[in-house]
Amino acid sequence: MFMKKILFFILFLVLPASLVGQSISSGLIVSTNPSGAKVILDGDITIDGLSPIGFPGELQGKYKMTIREDGYETFRKTMFLSPDNPMDLTFSLKPKTRFKATMRSMIIPGWGQMYSGRTGKGFFFTVLAAGAAGYYFMTDNNFSEKLDDYDRVNSQYNRATTEAEKALLYSLLGSAKQEAYDAENKRAIAIGGMIGVWGLNLIDALFFFPKKKGDLPVKNLTIKPDPEQGGAQIVFSYRF
Repeated sequence: MFMKKILFFILFLVLPASLVGQSISSGLIVSTNPSGAKVILDGDITIDGLSPIGFPGELQGKYKMTIREDGYETFRKTMFLSPDNPMDLTFSLKPKTRFKATMRSMIIPGWGQMYSGRTGKGFFFTVLAAGAAGYYFMTDNNFSEKLDDYDRVNSQYNRATTEAEKALLYSLLGSAKQEAYDAENKRAIAIGGMIGVWGLNLIDALFFFPKKKGDLPVKNLTIKPDPEQGGAQIVFSYRF
């Protein structure tokens, strides 16, 4: 009687492990390097999980697969699934680099930060650059107007024939010249601000590129339909 109890206890421990560790039949199995990436399958239904992942064999039709992982380029692929054509796919993700981040920030300030996952800082640099550009265009337009005013008064001064006209226009000419000079200085400050924002943005993209964080791999995650209860079951399995 005592031996039967021991045997029952051993079977109770071993049997669930053997059931969990067995191979799960799936229509599509996706593995990634590195593992643990988020896999999204979007078609008639949308299913997502962490790689390696097995999708139900009953899926059929056109599906769009997207694979995302922090620090890596997003991978996209369109495929046609069929119960008669099971697939076991492995994808190696390309790591993001500080060079690509810097090149993006060189074109559009903040783009490199968004690319590297620092969305908040990227938005900050984009807004700051847009503000600096807007201020430049405003000061440049003001400088053009003041310069036109100066040229107009200067032309009138050169055409004046009497000393009284020249004396009156000379005062106006000096005022117009000073206003044009001040407007030009504001435009120069705006140009300096644009260059400063652009430079800080490049330095941040190049020297503060985030380091790759460690990940926690998931050995196997399989999603299988549950006809009795409805919906699907998520099964974790580990091969001993």
